[in-house]
This record gives sequence, C-alpha cells and structure tokens, in this order.
Amino acid sequence: MKWLTGLLTAFILLLSACGITKDIQEIVEDRYQLEDVIESSVDSGDVSKVYKADKDLASVASYLQDQIKPNEVSEVKEGKQILVYDDYIVTLSEEDSNTLVEVATVGFVRDNYQPSFFDGLLAYYILDEILDVDDWGKKQKNRCNSSSGNCYGGYSATGGAYKGPTNTPSFRGSSSRGGGPGTGK
Repeated sequence: MKWLTGLLTAFILLLSACGITKDIQEIVEDRYQLEDVIESSVDSGDVSKVYKADKDLASVASYLQDQIKPNEVSEVKEGKQILVYDDYIVTLSEEDSNTLVEVATVGFVRDNYQPSFFDGLLAYYILDEILDVDDWGKKQKNRCNSSSGNCYGGYSATGGAYKGPTNTPSFRGSSSRGGGPGTGK
C-alpha cells in the first residue's frame, strides 16, 4: 500500500511539473455553487456561467486573483468588479454580503453584452483589444439599440430571462452586400 501512495505522489508531482493547470472557469467551478448558465444564441459554445459565493466581493476577488493573475482588473464600482483573463471575463457582483461570480467566454461578452454594462469598469479601447473588434462599444451599442437587439445587461439585470440577441452581430463589416460580377461595386 505504501508503494501505491508513493506512486500517486510521484504522479501528482509529474503533472505539476508538466505545467498542467486549471483555468479560471475550473477554479470558480471547484469553489462555488453553480446558479445558472446563460447560452448565447449566436454560438451555443459561448456561455456565461453564474455561481454563488457566500462571501463578500473583496474576499472572492482576492481569492481568484491569488489563484490566477488576471490580465486586467477593474476598480469596484456600485458593487461590481471585472477580472479579465485570456478566455474569460469574470464579473463579481455583490448583493447583501453575497457575491455572484459570472464567468463568461470572451465570445459571449462580444456578441451579447450591452456596452453600458462596462461603463466605469473597463475602457472601451481595452474591450476592443480583448474582444478583437475595432470600436466594439459603438457597433454593439447600435445593434443593442436596434428594435431587435436584445442585449445582455449582466445577470442581476437580465438573469435567466435573457434569450440572446435576436439579430446576429456583424463586427467585421456589412454582411448584406449583394451583387456579383459586373454589379459595379
């Protein structure tokens, strides 16, 4: 039995040495209780998962930043803070000494969020870089303000009632260009 314990310890050390690490989604998933999952209607692979942490915002933010250093950290404003990682944007929202931890894929944020959600938290030029879209805030605001935009305002505002945008965003230019050879474009 002692040899099995030694073998297991060696295996764990080998995995650690190989650099196998968790991403922020796995860290949150292991620590907090899942409350809801919101799926993007643009790409079903893009989701926002909401977890309940029975702790205050400062404790949750400190824990997450100790586990994996974010690329960007916003100030705390009106009980909200944003942590930006390579593949995820984490929103911490405090309500009555309880924090909701929302882990959204970058694609979910790009295609679904109302730009005003980030006002005072992250500058639009930072979001442009993260989301890989020039002038994302302006383009998304126009789409969200259209009659069929239906953009996400964060879990506290929209919650499980959010069903995704009713029109697909096109951040790479117009997708309605028609014609063909000889149409004079």
